[in-house]
Amino acid sequence: MKLSFSWLKEHAPLTKTPQQVADDLVRLGHEVEGIELPRAAVKGVRVGQIISIKAHPDADKLKLLQIDIAEPEPLSIVCGASNMGEGDKIPVATVGTCLPNGLRIKKGKIRGQASFGMCCSEAELALAEDADGLLILPVDAPVGAEVGEYLELEEAILDLDITPNRGDCMSIRGIARDLAADYGLPLIEPADELVGADTTVDPPKVRVSAHSDNPLYMACRIEGITVTDSPAWLQQRLIAAGQRPVNGVVDVLNYTMLDLGQPMHAFDADTLQGDLHVRSAESGETLLALDGRDVTLNSGDLVIADDTNVLALAGIMGSEATGVTNTTTSIILESAAFRAALISTTRRTHALVSESSMRFERGVDAAMIVVAMDQAVQMIVDLFGGKSSQMTVIGDQAALINDKQITVNIKRIETRLGIHIPETADAVLARMGFDIQREGGDLAIRVPSHRHDVSIAEDISEEYARVIGFDAIPAELPALTVIKARKIDASISDAVALGFVQVINYAFIAESEQRLFVAHDGDDLRLENPISEAMSVMRRSLWPSLLNTAKYNMNRQQAGMALVEQGRIYQGPVDSHQESNMIAWLMAGEYQTDSWYEKSRKADFFDLKGAVESWLDKRGLTARFIADDDVQGLQSGQTAKIVVGKSTVGHIGKVDGDIAGSFDLQADVFVASINLDALHAGKKAKFQPIPEFPSIERDLVFLFDKTISSNDILQAVRKAVGQQLIDARIFDLYEGKGVPESKRSLGIRFSLQDAKRTLVQEDSDQAMQAIIDAIAKKFGAELRG
Repeated sequence: MKLSFSWLKEHAPLTKTPQQVADDLVRLGHEVEGIELPRAAVKGVRVGQIISIKAHPDADKLKLLQIDIAEPEPLSIVCGASNMGEGDKIPVATVGTCLPNGLRIKKGKIRGQASFGMCCSEAELALAEDADGLLILPVDAPVGAEVGEYLELEEAILDLDITPNRGDCMSIRGIARDLAADYGLPLIEPADELVGADTTVDPPKVRVSAHSDNPLYMACRIEGITVTDSPAWLQQRLIAAGQRPVNGVVDVLNYTMLDLGQPMHAFDADTLQGDLHVRSAESGETLLALDGRDVTLNSGDLVIADDTNVLALAGIMGSEATGVTNTTTSIILESAAFRAALISTTRRTHALVSESSMRFERGVDAAMIVVAMDQAVQMIVDLFGGKSSQMTVIGDQAALINDKQITVNIKRIETRLGIHIPETADAVLARMGFDIQREGGDLAIRVPSHRHDVSIAEDISEEYARVIGFDAIPAELPALTVIKARKIDASISDAVALGFVQVINYAFIAESEQRLFVAHDGDDLRLENPISEAMSVMRRSLWPSLLNTAKYNMNRQQAGMALVEQGRIYQGPVDSHQESNMIAWLMAGEYQTDSWYEKSRKADFFDLKGAVESWLDKRGLTARFIADDDVQGLQSGQTAKIVVGKSTVGHIGKVDGDIAGSFDLQADVFVASINLDALHAGKKAKFQPIPEFPSIERDLVFLFDKTISSNDILQAVRKAVGQQLIDARIFDLYEGKGVPESKRSLGIRFSLQDAKRTLVQEDSDQAMQAIIDAIAKKFGAELRG
């Protein structure tokens, strides 16, 4: 944001130089990108009066001018312009002058004729972007005077980069407020002379049906105006601020916005059809914006409309059809407060950026809404004539100026900053609008309406740091309370050690992706101000993000993927939501590439199951994988719940083919996830002596019903044998000839060992009989010979 130094001094009686003010702004936390010196940039350009004009002997389009600049001898200058006459007064850049565009004026010859200077246009003096001829000065311009001083060009223009949280400083008054408070100077209040309402002018009729998005709306009708160009002084201030003059009314509104920070809008009243209505847009409505773009609106966008058309996208941009032009004679002015989050969302959705939207989405000062309206009406009537109506006001301004209350301990601030907080700093903040009361060791602070960025104790610490000066904060670490070292979470590093690649995704996803693995139950945590629909809800599963990552990589010729992510999932309403710390894996495509010792093969369920088992083993945990066909999004028959102890801690399975296909994944995709919060502490590794006594191994083969799971079988074996059992596993599966269709043959291999003695045949026989009895009793399985 650019602001002229003279304009700044109209709000506070500054006595420091522009450079000193710039240094102080940096100290107060504002970034100053540069200082422009328009007056100094045209030093050496003087007021000259044309004495005579003659044709150039060797060029039809050039002229020879004799110009008086109050020196003993007139200057001879060759000029190509044609809009001047003898007696006219014009800017003359003398030899040695360096113009704003970098051109240094030298004595030279043009087509054989000597030229001792240059006659200047507005563009060459950086007063306009282009010009058709020389700048003709008023007849009373003193010959020989410096043009910069005569035109009262700005002494300095400060170029500031306002941080996003300081919407209150996107105006001359906001910056002046900080400086006046810092210097102990008064902040000059805006003029309170108001234009009397003319009872012959009917006030605008306004209806607001979106009160939560538009808590205050003011409108005023002005009739009988004559729209012309704004005066030179106003145009110069707008140009200095980087704004393009449009017409008198628009320029006044832009001036008021830059001056007070309140964006406003004007409608050509004669183009409206019926009353104004502030409402939510209907999906599919359109707006031809002032920048010429056709905008298709979404349901929920806040608009200003009449009985038939949308007139403006509230707080962002008006329509081309209702804009003020030089033929406009009646206008309706708008000054309002709009919900900042909605303006931000709408602006991003439609990719519409305006000076107005940048201020509304940061939060405007409710106290300035009426002040800005009064100032704009006064300026328009003074400059362009007309009669104004009574104000139409919908909403309660006083309710918006409801200052926030913050209580903070002084010692907490001093400990945080490492410095003493003097009461003189309270006085500076009080001049910035804060009401501060010291009550024992606490500060009771009322935050002014223009400071939307101050809401917690840490913000108060920052304010004190600003006014005391960041340079005053000692460059040393504050005393820290010694706490117990936090245990290192090796979840991800252990997974990476097993060959997986760690990925980090956003915690918000599209609602449509949420529904792939989680049924709609009303427990989604929805973002109030999403970046886009693709990031509208907080995730309840890590799998959608992993699928998107796999899609991105496999579409770029990656033959196989092994991904892992650790992150939180979110469930429930904002005020009582739950967060769970999860880890999730994905495998797809090639697991083993072609090599001389092994052919390539695709990843399967057991590859991922083995990886999860190895990961759990590093934690001293053993899991059981129990078939579970009720997991949404995973394929029936290749899905299991992961059980550790008596708790279900996660799931593993093959992603449904249709879901994988929707992510352009042609290969089989396998995923798993574990709730880290549900895992109990695993067994710590213990060093044990090498067994002195040998183990024995035996096999048993049974015919089981196909409905019986291997997990249940092994559980029964472990329970039957007891402490001497050191291992039990399924080593053989057979279905086919000699086995009934509803049965399958399973071979169970078990190992026995005792730490104190050598086991004998009797021990083996007892264990085998215990297993046979348990299997027969629980499953009705038949021992095969």
